[in-house]
Amino acid sequence: MNAKKDEPNWGHPTKSQARQDTTRAERISGIVWLSIGALFGLFISVLYIGSRITVGDTLVPLPWTILFAFFFNRAVTKTALLWTDNKLVAGIPALVWLAGYLLAVMWPELPFGEATLMPQTVWSMLLFVVGMAAAAWPLRPQFSLEPLK
Repeated sequence: MNAKKDEPNWGHPTKSQARQDTTRAERISGIVWLSIGALFGLFISVLYIGSRITVGDTLVPLPWTILFAFFFNRAVTKTALLWTDNKLVAGIPALVWLAGYLLAVMWPELPFGEATLMPQTVWSMLLFVVGMAAAAWPLRPQFSLEPLK
């Protein structure tokens, strides 16, 4: 493999690119594992969204899972971009996270669902907004500020 020809930006500190020396099966399995990771991150976020700490005699909400979802979803999407240049394919883990979130919200209304999985609070809505924004941010179009030659 000729690194200069196959991966021209290899090792560049500000330019990232998808690896070119992987097979299609490796890229698919990478996206699948990132999608499973996105569901795991959602599971942690839903499980601990009602976290509270005691300050004196008062219980104070501590929605740390919103920050967790921000950093985790952003990392998952940026990692997906290392597996493929196609932003639609790189967005699959974000779409899996979205589908999992919607399933958790609609669970009580489903015929087989009984218990509420996602509390109906402002924190849950903020989790959705922050989680999706963080996952979508690396997928936005990027324009160079360098002048055209």
